[in-house]
Amino acid sequence: MTSTFVRIIFGLLLGVSVLNGWWLVALPLCALGVWFFPLYIECIIAGIVFDALFGLTPGIGLWAYVGTIGSVVVFGVVGFFKNKMR
Repeated sequence: MTSTFVRIIFGLLLGVSVLNGWWLVALPLCALGVWFFPLYIECIIAGIVFDALFGLTPGIGLWAYVGTIGSVVVFGVVGFFKNKMR
């Protein structure tokens, strides 16, 4: 299997989990995607989409951006450790 095919499968799994609201499934998929693929921006896009679908409710404050904040943190932390360990 090629890397492109596996990346597409990861993207589809990530998309399905975000559309169903399974952020606790999407976050480990993001971490694995950032670890195995170069520049896995799909993680940050998934966080923005999750917030657009489920988080932008008036009156919930910072929790409205938990998907975007979480995806950026996972992207940064896993990317940092990926560079240090390789």
